[in-house]
Amino acid sequence: MLKFRTSDNLWMKVLIFSILTAILFLFPGSLFPQDAAKAADRVYGLDQILYNGKKYNYFLPPGTHGNQYLLSDDFAAGSVAIKGTCYHNLLLNFDILNQQLLLKYRDETGALNIIEVSKAWLEGFSLGTRQFEYLSPEQSPRFFQVLGSGRFRILFYWRKNLDMVAAVGSSDFTFTAAIKDSYVLINGQLKPFRNRHGFVGLFERSHRQEIKGYLHRNKVRLHKAGDQVLADLITFIGNLK
Repeated sequence: MLKFRTSDNLWMKVLIFSILTAILFLFPGSLFPQDAAKAADRVYGLDQILYNGKKYNYFLPPGTHGNQYLLSDDFAAGSVAIKGTCYHNLLLNFDILNQQLLLKYRDETGALNIIEVSKAWLEGFSLGTRQFEYLSPEQSPRFFQVLGSGRFRILFYWRKNLDMVAAVGSSDFTFTAAIKDSYVLINGQLKPFRNRHGFVGLFERSHRQEIKGYLHRNKVRLHKAGDQVLADLITFIGNLK
């Protein structure tokens, strides 16, 4: 029976270790389950484009009335478009005080997280039936709710203020109701309007009578009109010759 000396045993161990190391480098993908590799891709791969914002840490002063959101503190189903990719069925909210899009999700450990979606490649998002885009008109990047399609579009910029309660001796704060600044985007420029007269005056004189006729026929009251009514209006105007 062949026996190895101690030095031979050591030499064999070194040889075996060297062979195994070479195999690890040559065939790394074949030594791990495919499901584990795919899971790693989901966590650290393409999805990292979406889940790469910083943790949301906005804390309200004690006794504050209201909230910083567009509608409520409830997260709602929505979609996000980032770098040409659209992510659906997400839980979103819109902090209009700080102008941050928020994403709520569970990570690979099951922990619940809320992050501010990075604006680096953010193109837009939907929240319920509302569509928003991250635009830079006049070199001022902001979130706008966007209505209509074509050469003109109506843009709403939503915001809130945090004010001190107007009561003697009170040190509490309260949020204002959501404030909507209304614009028409014309040739890359924001044109503000507040009423029907101001709205019609934004367009070419040759089209103003047709616009007034549309408003009259469809009984459109700009300050009360729904989003779809305004989207149809601005699309009609954009198609005028």
